[in-house]
Amino acid sequence: MGKRTEADRATDRKSYDMFCPIARALDLVGDRWTLLILRDVSLFGPRRFSELRTNLQGIPPTLLSNRLKSLVTEGILERSEDDNGVSYAFTERGREIRPVLVALRDFGAPLMPRGWEKKVPPQVFRRR
Repeated sequence: MGKRTEADRATDRKSYDMFCPIARALDLVGDRWTLLILRDVSLFGPRRFSELRTNLQGIPPTLLSNRLKSLVTEGILERSEDDNGVSYAFTERGREIRPVLVALRDFGAPLMPRGWEKKVPPQVFRRR
């Protein structure tokens, strides 16, 4: 059997079951918390589980673990281990979502209360 593609894996689990690239993309990154995990990796670079857990207040550890495993399986993040432990970083494919994250930030900014810019890290405003 040949190597399975992203499209093959997307059809193995819950899916929108639509012949649509947006639906297929949401199959990969549309679960709750997933885009926020990707936001943190995009803003801060490789992240450890504990760093993600601290930043994503309210995410159950089991759910974070499952989301990270899924993102690694899908080839969006890579898992690396060194003397300091395990970290997660974008793969080449994963970096392709950065413009989507920027667009979501720009879309959501008008929905934020006045002065919100002073309460977030400066990385939020950098264009990549």
